[in-house]
Amino acid sequence: MTRIARRQALALLPAAALARPAVAQGAFPTRTIRVIVPFAPGGTTDLMTRLVADNLGAPLGQQVVVENRAGAFGVIGADAVAKAAPDGYTLLAGSPGPMAVNGFVYRNLPYDPARDLCGVCMVANIPYVMAVPATLGITTVRQFIDRARAQPGSLNFATSGMASRLTVEMFRAMAGGLELEMVQYRGGAPARTDLIAGRIQLVIEQVPSFLEDFRSGRLIPLAVGTKQRFALLPDVPTMEEAGLPGYEANAWMGYGAPAGTPIEIRRRLATEIDRIVKTPAVQERLASWGSDPLGGTPEDMDRMLAEDRERWGRVVQMAGIEKE
Repeated sequence: MTRIARRQALALLPAAALARPAVAQGAFPTRTIRVIVPFAPGGTTDLMTRLVADNLGAPLGQQVVVENRAGAFGVIGADAVAKAAPDGYTLLAGSPGPMAVNGFVYRNLPYDPARDLCGVCMVANIPYVMAVPATLGITTVRQFIDRARAQPGSLNFATSGMASRLTVEMFRAMAGGLELEMVQYRGGAPARTDLIAGRIQLVIEQVPSFLEDFRSGRLIPLAVGTKQRFALLPDVPTMEEAGLPGYEANAWMGYGAPAGTPIEIRRRLATEIDRIVKTPAVQERLASWGSDPLGGTPEDMDRMLAEDRERWGRVVQMAGIEKE
């Protein structure tokens, strides 16, 4: 996404806020808060959302309920939040797809992530990892690149959604335009099965999905997509250390809200979410799921969202992906 386009997108925020119903100022909250998870129960986003929500009601003095609205790669749930009143009583369990990526890849998206959604508080970063089957006989990123260049089109990669596709598209573009065949899956589980079996040669996906496979030796981690090495894989280099400077890809989970939600309300919520995320018990649970606890302010999350949207917009343009 160009800087001009980004400024234009951000410039729409005040207009979007003015177009919404006025929100009465006063004590907050005075009734139940609803958090919409745009994915099915049991996934990483759902688990992290509930971990925070279960501890959020008491300090706010109101019930916090979690509602799953899965479908269309997060579009259905995110659209419900985007169209909700900006009063702090409807929140989004946010992640890169619904809040940063979808606007670049779906032609008829019913909401605009940059215009209609804003940040409340980050919860955790979830590193991406470049993984290959042990049977491939490759142990470094350089070896993979050399094999792909020597045998164009002979290696393939799995994708179970747009985010897992873009991580590979960024890798192959930054590695000099590698010829890799894409194989699409309906979910991460069947892709993992074929990766272990050697029918697929590459994924760049969220670390938690593969930790047990790395420990067992079925899969080999070549590099992580974060700026720093990941604590649970301390011997695995970053993509930058592996020879791809500027490569950065990580998933994340954070609480979002409809654009126009008053900053005082967002800060009230963020204060409690940040406190919860920084308690030892919650940090330990998040770390056990293969994530790095974050926290922070609404302003912190808004800055991160702007950076994420700019980065993924560049990746989509670089890869020549047309909107579906």
